[in-house]
Amino acid sequence: MNLNKYLHSYDGIEKKQLQNHKFIMDFPQLGKFYIHKPYKLKNELFFKNSDIYISKHHRFAPYPLHSHQFLELNFMYSGECNQIVNGRKIKLKTKDILLLDTGSKHSISQLGENDILINLLFKGSAINFDFIKKTNQQFSPSFEFIFNALSGDQYSDHKSFMLLHQNENPGLGLTLERVIKEYFFPQKFSYQIIRDYIPIIFFELARAVHVEIDNLATIHNEAIISILKNIEKNYSSITLDSLAKATGYNKNYIGNLVKTKTGKTYSQILNNQRMLHAQDYLINSDLPIYIIIERIGMTNKTEFYQKFNEFFGNSPSKIRNKKR
Repeated sequence: MNLNKYLHSYDGIEKKQLQNHKFIMDFPQLGKFYIHKPYKLKNELFFKNSDIYISKHHRFAPYPLHSHQFLELNFMYSGECNQIVNGRKIKLKTKDILLLDTGSKHSISQLGENDILINLLFKGSAINFDFIKKTNQQFSPSFEFIFNALSGDQYSDHKSFMLLHQNENPGLGLTLERVIKEYFFPQKFSYQIIRDYIPIIFFELARAVHVEIDNLATIHNEAIISILKNIEKNYSSITLDSLAKATGYNKNYIGNLVKTKTGKTYSQILNNQRMLHAQDYLINSDLPIYIIIERIGMTNKTEFYQKFNEFFGNSPSKIRNKKR
């Protein structure tokens, strides 16, 4: 069956909601809860035989406030929808994605005939905002700063969300549509294909988040973003003098701003960049260590070994030997 035709057809709940536009609980065992207060959707409702659960959101009635024990991805297959997420109004347009971390609360306004919203739920503590954050921030201190600012002050309490506009990163939408089709129209090996697509979805998400954040960083044009991006790009040759000249800010101002905004000193951020790149060279190349030291902008071999051990708790040779 054609996916588009299938998604636009009415299911049993939609037929009932179309008659009076009143919400019908899709999980009868929770019926008594949503009337009185926001309720939590728990893992056992969805993940009996799989690490992913996909469903079409029922149209023609508003969905009440609720939260989750898992990460949820809302994919606006067609049309648009309005939600309130952690007290903020959010509007999704076609191909937009709303990423909701564990504990986020949201309600969804009534969807119309052509408003098709797909819910993808992911089981497992490893599949959350931390994955996306760590994937991007490895070589990007600016990503960590902007991500925390954009996803809310309550990030550490797992109440974050992020809206991704897919007009600038269509690859993720195509990946999701492939997985959705395999899920709704299972064939031989569909389960294995979906399972193997889960990490691909999250790497695509990490890429999409990075694009979104770069765009928003340009709009906000904060001094700290310019400073951090300069350190990222020029970590092997940068000095505080050259950074001041490139950004147009006083050296003392840079040092104070970096410490205030990130909780780290300029030297700590620069050192972190160099150590992470050194590790990357050790794992993904056969370059001699003395060449790696030069590549990351250091000259003192003893200092390099000391800083590397402090950062990773291991020597460069042990890190390199692990890949063999």
